[in-house]
Amino acid sequence: MRPAVPIVPLLCIAASALPAQGPTLREALQIARQHNADILSARFRIDSAQGEQKIARAFPNPAFSSNPNQPWNYSVTLPLDFTPERWFRTRAAGHGTAAANWDAADMERQITFQLCQAFTDVLLSERLRELATERHDILRQVLLADSARLRAGDLPERDVNKAELELARAEAEMQRAAAHVHATRLALQLLMGVTPPDTAFGVSGDLAYAPVEIPVDSLRGIASRRPDLRAAQDRVAQTRSLHSLATAQWIPVPIVSFTRATAPFGTDGLFSNGTRNAIGFGFTVPLWDWNGGARDRSRAGVAQAQLEATHLEAQVANDIATAVDAYRSARLLAERYEGGLLDRARRSLETARYAYGSGAISLLELLDAIGTWSDTRSDYYTALHDYWISVYAVGNAAGRDFIP
Repeated sequence: MRPAVPIVPLLCIAASALPAQGPTLREALQIARQHNADILSARFRIDSAQGEQKIARAFPNPAFSSNPNQPWNYSVTLPLDFTPERWFRTRAAGHGTAAANWDAADMERQITFQLCQAFTDVLLSERLRELATERHDILRQVLLADSARLRAGDLPERDVNKAELELARAEAEMQRAAAHVHATRLALQLLMGVTPPDTAFGVSGDLAYAPVEIPVDSLRGIASRRPDLRAAQDRVAQTRSLHSLATAQWIPVPIVSFTRATAPFGTDGLFSNGTRNAIGFGFTVPLWDWNGGARDRSRAGVAQAQLEATHLEAQVANDIATAVDAYRSARLLAERYEGGLLDRARRSLETARYAYGSGAISLLELLDAIGTWSDTRSDYYTALHDYWISVYAVGNAAGRDFIP
């Protein structure tokens, strides 16, 4: 049995307690497993289920009574809880505890995927902010050069005005990129259980391509051990045990009693057996309630649990198919960018900047080259982001981490 977990210290972690250089993905996952509120809540439900299992296993307490008549009688009554009802009751509680454990594992699976996605979102937002800053710096250099050419009479004023407008747009884009970085950082810290959140919070990682081999043909077999499927199977078994319990309640629980009488004044106070002690037996007769409602309810519970398990199996198959399709398309696109598209866009920008400085092309052609280069890098980072999200999604659908 797991030791009791103190509630207050685990509900949050201060940002100052995190690594100074920013946590890596593995470190962020470790922090979330210790401080995420949803994961902790699922673990507390395990403790509750274990308590219910203790209740189911406990034997009934004896009942003591006294009759203040003549003579005084003292008695103790004890139900003999050794019937099939006890077997099915404890079995159902055991399946409930197992399902709660699988639920906690499934919650960790879901939070792991959400945190990997949020971590990758932070990396993307930081790269896009760097891209917006770099574009702003290029346009500022163009404006400075054009202003000098305007004063020398080598450039019309409308080109300078156009450069100023583009620089203003770049400044606004840079501000939006910074705000997006703050939003993604706050979302990541929420999943990690960091309180209070800090917009200056950083992470350690790089948004770069690395091939990840996924056994596509084996995913269905791997996913059969997903924790939510295991929890659904335990709940089906639990409802069947509850149905058997409702049927077994027809069998009454025998009750044994022991009575001792005191002798009133002038009498011997003996029972017919010649002693002051008497042993009795009894049981409850289902005269008015034949437990039909409980049996109907448990029968419906079995059908509902089986339906939910079947639906979940179909959902798992759908998750795998969707994740694999996204993984294949994202990997293909990322590999195409790795094949040289980014380098060609960089060379085109450098050529355009040189040609514009020598007067061979117009400002609009230069701005078009800057926009193409910026869009290409933005699409490249987005493709890398989508690729890693698709890898995490396949792992989430199969219930296994495929990243070495």
